[in-house]
Amino acid sequence: MPQLSVVVPYYNVEKYFDECLASIQSQTFGDLEVICVDDGSMDASAVIAKEYAARDPRFRVVVQENQGLGPARNTGVKYATGRYLAFADSDDIVPPRAYELLVDSLERSGSDIASGNVQRLTSEGLVQSWAHRNAFRKTRVGTHITQNVHLLFDRSIWNKVFRRSFWDALDMEFPARLYEDMPVTIPAHVRARAVDVLSEVVYVWRLREGSITERRFRAENVTDLMISVSETAGFLEKHAPELRRVYERDTLRNDLRVAVEALAAGVEPGLLLEVVCSYLDTVRRKAHLELPAIRRLQIQLLHRRMVAELAEAVRFEREGIDDARLRRGLLSRHRWYADYPFRRGYGIPRWVFDVSRELTMTGRLEGWEWRAGLLHGTGRVKLPGVVAGAASSSIDVWLHERGTGAVLGLPVEQDGLGFAFVCDPAPIAGQAARWEPWVRITVDGMVREARLRGHTPSLGPDETDSGMWIQPLIDDKGLAVLIVKRPRAAVTRCDLTGDRLQISGWHDEQENAEGVTLVMSVMDGPVRTYRVETAPAPDGRREFVMNVPTEDLRVEQETATWNMFLSGMADDRPLRMPVALHELPGWEMNGWGIRMVRTSRGNMALRVQRSEDVH
Repeated sequence: MPQLSVVVPYYNVEKYFDECLASIQSQTFGDLEVICVDDGSMDASAVIAKEYAARDPRFRVVVQENQGLGPARNTGVKYATGRYLAFADSDDIVPPRAYELLVDSLERSGSDIASGNVQRLTSEGLVQSWAHRNAFRKTRVGTHITQNVHLLFDRSIWNKVFRRSFWDALDMEFPARLYEDMPVTIPAHVRARAVDVLSEVVYVWRLREGSITERRFRAENVTDLMISVSETAGFLEKHAPELRRVYERDTLRNDLRVAVEALAAGVEPGLLLEVVCSYLDTVRRKAHLELPAIRRLQIQLLHRRMVAELAEAVRFEREGIDDARLRRGLLSRHRWYADYPFRRGYGIPRWVFDVSRELTMTGRLEGWEWRAGLLHGTGRVKLPGVVAGAASSSIDVWLHERGTGAVLGLPVEQDGLGFAFVCDPAPIAGQAARWEPWVRITVDGMVREARLRGHTPSLGPDETDSGMWIQPLIDDKGLAVLIVKRPRAAVTRCDLTGDRLQISGWHDEQENAEGVTLVMSVMDGPVRTYRVETAPAPDGRREFVMNVPTEDLRVEQETATWNMFLSGMADDRPLRMPVALHELPGWEMNGWGIRMVRTSRGNMALRVQRSEDVH
């Protein structure tokens, strides 16, 4: 008897089937059987399955008339003889060590289920599956869905191995419809004594046009989805009511969204509307309150069977929501309500339109530049529902130094929700610090504030007479920041001379000046070192020149960034080199583009990419 049985139903998947079976055949865990269930396939899939069965005794083929994926899986289970049970869809891929990892985990832990992480295979390559990202961030052995509620989103059957005795004890069976996984996997999670969760990727889920998962807006498909949602909700209410709140919130955000968009797009309501409304009859108000107001409105219209109005609300969300005005509550002045369609005369309760928790402001930095020693910046505030002009709103901009709590207000000129500010660096230039630009809007008694963020490029520094730099940067999170520092090194020039880049600058190393080298590296790529030629400068610093052959910058990747630092300092610490230049040079040669760039901390790097990728 094999340790593991893998059930693989197939129906007209000749394009992908061989890759699927090959991935299972090459598993590092070899003590398995593969039950290929022919669900009435009419293409060459049957030939592929029979060829595997002829070459490998671990494969067998079972044939039945077309009944659908769920019944085909049930058929495969009847023929499976292993101590453990797994499923794979015929258009997907199982990574080489998947079953070894899952079975080994069950052998060691004694849990009923082992479940692993999933990647999606798209036209752009492999990406983390959105549905599985939270549950599988870290490995947890012997956990349970009541301890890790993210497992409520682990609805898929094919990233799991089940202990067969557990499967039989629960008498589990797939329904004869689409979205057949959830009524099996969620009850299995709840009824399991323990579950092993593996962060390793054990399944590659292919995204392809025309597959079951992509035919979302057919009436029968959405109806099947909502039947599974409703059945699972009923199970949770009976067996795990503590999970119902999270489940309702998730289904309103995701599954009901499919129904909303399908009906708004003109899908025949019929049975779908009945199933949806029956489920919504059971959903608590608290779950609705966790949705944005516009989505609450759409769910309300759906529940009231107002399909035409629902389509208008969906269209409004796409086209007109940014222009919706806000109104302050009369009895509760800290509540705010949006002027969305159907607010009056349709009997929809007021709480549906409450947007108080959604009023998160963003402050966008649209540009900045040094002019005559002053930093000039422009930006714009965005606050949902606020289209007020200067007469009804006021905007303030200031700098905040988190370490000391110091605040420096900046002069502002306001134009509606746009603003311009000027920063004189003199008051902040005295000592090293990190100053954060903030913006605040006050409108009709409502006050909101936020850090300034933007995609505008970082700037070169303004240098004071004392040698302090004030450098405007955009950090790794896209937030604006002013760094005040006294650099120990700087790049002041970079020229292309023949087939070499000549990088010039200065550093303040004195003790080991002749032993300094330049180190350059690419992530997951080569590391290169170069001699640094130095000479004393009148100001006591050491001027340097480095020559880097352009041929050395080429890499296998289409695009790469060379990070660099000076090594050999007396304190043995790498010395980064911020860029003193305001205009960063770039060159094209021999099919490659080379450009000096500034990192999020203001240090020098070189970006290289093939010329056809240079924009």
